[in-house]
Amino acid sequence: MTSKVVILVDGAYFDNLNYYLRDKKDKKLSLERLSEKIVGDKTHLRTKYYNAYPYQSEKPTQKEKDNYRRTQNFFYTINGYKNHEFSNVGRVRLNPCKCPYCNKEYEKPEQKGVDVGLALDLVKMARKRVADEFALISGDEDLTAAVEMAQEELCNVVVYYVSDNEYGIYGSKKLCSVASDRVRMDLAFLESCAMD
Repeated sequence: MTSKVVILVDGAYFDNLNYYLRDKKDKKLSLERLSEKIVGDKTHLRTKYYNAYPYQSEKPTQKEKDNYRRTQNFFYTINGYKNHEFSNVGRVRLNPCKCPYCNKEYEKPEQKGVDVGLALDLVKMARKRVADEFALISGDEDLTAAVEMAQEELCNVVVYYVSDNEYGIYGSKKLCSVASDRVRMDLAFLESCAMD
């Protein structure tokens, strides 16, 4: 009997992996191929992609509208893949920031609540014994407690992460240390999951 796998993808982390692959190899990451590579010969129950729709002001600019439309199309595409699902959780709000070089103040869109939705789903599915293994694509330390709780239900949680300081992509050491196992996705791994 083969193991049953559910893949949980932090959408913001996936975006960072995609930027990384595009910059390094001029290729775009395929969520379907990434799922296939992770599952291998096991039974793929579901890939859940967690993200929030992008920020739009009360009177959206054309750039905001275009970004929203592109993102919406990508999310709809995910639902068209076999055993894949987009989970709309969280929200995006403007966060005041200051440029470290010129001290100019500006507002940067920031995602909130996506990790909470992912964490709740992980714990809920682990308690229901939905799968034998959960593959978590994230580097977010805030998911550590959820991973520990899932493993208390005797489910394996494997963290898939990238670590490249130059690009600011990391896998939390704390998150990786509590996981059943961890897989560092290097550039070759990501390239093997690229679109044609």
